[in-house]
Amino acid sequence: MSEAAETRESIMEATFEALAKHGYAGLTIQTIADEFEKSKSLLYYHYDTKEDLLADFLRWMTDGFVAEVEPVTDGDVEARLDTTLDLLLPRDLDTEGRAIRTALLELRMQAPHHEAYADRFAALDAQLESTLEATLRRGVEEGIYDVDPARGARLLTATANGELLRVVTGETDAADARAVLDALLERFRT
Repeated sequence: MSEAAETRESIMEATFEALAKHGYAGLTIQTIADEFEKSKSLLYYHYDTKEDLLADFLRWMTDGFVAEVEPVTDGDVEARLDTTLDLLLPRDLDTEGRAIRTALLELRMQAPHHEAYADRFAALDAQLESTLEATLRRGVEEGIYDVDPARGARLLTATANGELLRVVTGETDAADARAVLDALLERFRT
């Protein structure tokens, strides 16, 4: 990894730590600098504003997810759906997993005010829906599901996002939230 890539990675990790500790409302360049092992001036060297830094942070957070979300081309359709939904909302959510999802949720709530965030979340949801749609379509072709793949994918995405909100706000736990998704998939069966 190049020095520039290492610096970016360190900045992203510091941003995550600061966001997890202080939430979006309490997040400042200073709170990020407090978590950063290098100088605050280096943050300003790379980013003009906190919003520029957060737009890059959101890209960093979502790129890994998008890379892992691939439609099923062969193999077990049900296992692929389960794997895809696990990436979004695992049945067992550890502290780090909860912190990551809370950070993403806080940024999603800012999307109406920041076009870069809105665009990124729209692309993320579109990728997820596309993957789910392709996988459901294959399941329909194999006689596993009886659902319109596009509508089913949209319903799964919306339900997963809603249940994720309930998990990070403490209304329910991950296992119960995931059971809702599993019940929805069961309704799609032939």
